[in-house]
Amino acid sequence: MPKERNGVAERKQKKDLLKRVALFRRLKEDELDLVVQYSGFSAYRDGEEIFAAGTNGESLFVVQRGSVRILAAKDGETRDIAQFIEGELFGELDLFEDAPRANGAAAEGETVLLAFPRPGLEFTSLLKKHPSLFARILTKLIQQISQRLRETNKLVSEKTPWIDDLRRQLLYDKLTGLYNKSYLEDDFQAELARSGETTSLLAIKPDNFKLVNDGYGHEAGDKALRRLADAVKDGIGPDGIGVRYRGDELMAVLPRTGEATARETAERLLTEIKAIDLEPIINSKDIQLTASIGVASYPSRVAGPAELVEKAVAAMFEARNSGGDRVC
Repeated sequence: MPKERNGVAERKQKKDLLKRVALFRRLKEDELDLVVQYSGFSAYRDGEEIFAAGTNGESLFVVQRGSVRILAAKDGETRDIAQFIEGELFGELDLFEDAPRANGAAAEGETVLLAFPRPGLEFTSLLKKHPSLFARILTKLIQQISQRLRETNKLVSEKTPWIDDLRRQLLYDKLTGLYNKSYLEDDFQAELARSGETTSLLAIKPDNFKLVNDGYGHEAGDKALRRLADAVKDGIGPDGIGVRYRGDELMAVLPRTGEATARETAERLLTEIKAIDLEPIINSKDIQLTASIGVASYPSRVAGPAELVEKAVAAMFEARNSGGDRVC
């Protein structure tokens, strides 16, 4: 269950966070104070459900820390369709729809959200209590949505690169610059099924990343994760494709690469990951990252693209359960 945080200092934290969001940025100070009064922080564990599909949308959310995955059910499977990171707003459209939510949401990593209104309050009752303020907020929401629609229609009609930009936003992880899980589950598997060419997949998980997050904070953790992503990109070369799979787990797609060469690449990555210098991030030499890497190859070891992902992840956990800092 999410934990609501308390404390006088939170008022400033709430206000500073709200000012990062266009919807609230231009409110007057007294109006912003009311929003602060009716909003609340909640903390979520990695993978914890924020809301489920089918529930009513009674709040909008701003991400203070961590990130949020929007989940949609399709063909009996749950898939990521969007991601929101620190400082971003989500859930605003649900306030307008008199219908259950179509999608669910879950925390990715340790996540803190600011909900407005906070749990236990109803937007409609606050609208009646403060009609001027909430009318302004609703008006701004409508203006933002209308502007997005106009810009979208204009860009599509002019056949500009907007579609490519949107695709990049959907398939790329904002923190690391790698592809995201949606790419791995959709585009990659479809292309591999079509081409049938030899491909290997590396599943990479740092063994001791929790030491950075717990000991030096999530900002340090994010910086360390970016360093890890850069090391993977450099290690797999220009033909390899880096993917942020989930949390601190990364993947590397190695096209036209058999198992033996993929293992050599994985062994080299182990060395390069251990060489990552975290001292500029944590101001200490106490932590040296190590990783567990699983290798799977298609079509020599697996029947299809989906099984390739499963086998690589299983091998990664085998390496981790065997003590880490190794390839399986």
